[in-house]
Amino acid sequence: MAKTSPLDKLKEKTADMKKPMFQQEIFIKSNLIVLPELRSLIPPLKQEEKEQLESNLLANGIKDPLSVWETTPTVVRSGLSSESASNQLLDGVADDSKVYILIDGHNRHDLAENHGLDYRINIESFGDMEAVRDYMINYQLGRRNLTPEQASYLRGLRYNKMKEGNKSGRDINVAEKLAGEYNVSPRTIKRDAGFAKGMDELSPELKQEVLSGQTQVPRGAVKALTKKKPTKPVESIDELNAVLEKMPKAFKSLDELKHKPEDSDKKKSGTIASLIEGVMASESGVASAKGSKKTLADSDSELVKFVKEDYLAADSEAAKLQIGIRNLLNEDLSKKETLNLLIEKANQLLSVLE
Repeated sequence: MAKTSPLDKLKEKTADMKKPMFQQEIFIKSNLIVLPELRSLIPPLKQEEKEQLESNLLANGIKDPLSVWETTPTVVRSGLSSESASNQLLDGVADDSKVYILIDGHNRHDLAENHGLDYRINIESFGDMEAVRDYMINYQLGRRNLTPEQASYLRGLRYNKMKEGNKSGRDINVAEKLAGEYNVSPRTIKRDAGFAKGMDELSPELKQEVLSGQTQVPRGAVKALTKKKPTKPVESIDELNAVLEKMPKAFKSLDELKHKPEDSDKKKSGTIASLIEGVMASESGVASAKGSKKTLADSDSELVKFVKEDYLAADSEAAKLQIGIRNLLNEDLSKKETLNLLIEKANQLLSVLE
């Protein structure tokens, strides 16, 4: 009788172990649930980014595992609104049985489904939907390729969540905490909060379109939704216009909010120019000790307060503009070319911050 090698013995002992584990992974993948509420927390890829990811995965396979939340229908439903269509994804599933919710790797999962690609999974454990949302928001904010809209939305979500749980009621502390964490101003965090609240009045599909840049919606229109919440999630631009039209006259339709760039720039240029020239012509204009050189560096005018305010964290473009403006405040603004440059950069800063 031939001797059994140690390797063969090891294979015999582990054969029964591998099969159940493999079958369990197949079961999880075939029953994986994608909740629109969680999917909307994943910043959508731009078309060129999606194409690059697809090319990489087809060439090299999916190297990084997808994160999956193992839980029960009861826990999931407790974190959903009663009107959420996601409840239907749990129909027919026993309340105490295990379900598997995708929480990271949505874009890779889409491509895997489209091309039949295999992937690994990591099973994660969370107590409730809120803990999952916090994990996803913090994880996404750690990425470096977020657009300003995506970063604003995620920061606003986190602020709103922390504000609700802040028992002291001193929400300014929450804003300051997050401002320091993300290197932005508290005012930016507050603007993010309004933007996030408005975005959450959109359907998950429309929200993805807006955050990806596929559909352009002015921030003013999004924030207007926080004043009078629609009866149901807004699913299209036409619906958004209909909601805006029912609001007080102060809130304009999308068409009214979408000024032509040249008209908008002309209006801003005139306003900023008037402010600057008014300060320079008035007694509040600051003349340096050298004599005729006029600067605004030490002026307490509203204009100077605006350009000196901390916008460094809004985004890198705003930071560069602010540094340039601060330098110009020390230049001789009696020179027309310098004054025009200050007006131009102030207009650019306004555009970036809107």
